[in-house]
Amino acid sequence: MNDPARLPSPEPPQHAGHEKTDVSPSYVGLFALGLTLMIALVLPLLGWIFWRFEAAAKRADEPQSPLTRNQTTPPPVLQDDPATDLMLFRREEEQRLSSYGWIDPQQRIVRVPIEQAIEILSERGLPEPEGPPQEKELTP
Repeated sequence: MNDPARLPSPEPPQHAGHEKTDVSPSYVGLFALGLTLMIALVLPLLGWIFWRFEAAAKRADEPQSPLTRNQTTPPPVLQDDPATDLMLFRREEEQRLSSYGWIDPQQRIVRVPIEQAIEILSERGLPEPEGPPQEKELTP
């Protein structure tokens, strides 16, 4: 089961130097030379393949329309002063909400100020519905 521990022998080893089964330096050199040759062959081959694919893609592309060649997109329209724009917008809203005006003159629909509309509703109340809600028939 367990072997007893052995003490190292006091005699020096008979074969001093390096191990004979290590890799040979000539094989390492041949491998490096082969790797260099492979790289030297593969890189130009890949460059040539890339050039062929690029040329084929250019031939397959449709020519660009002469109408769109010199067009540039317009720059985005940005607000010069957003705070002023917001102030003007709120002023316009307040003016619209606090004044009279026509919404649709042909149908005689007018706009009244909010305070006036609240007073009218408190005096008259909400209008009653004209009849029971109509049930819509579902057609399959």
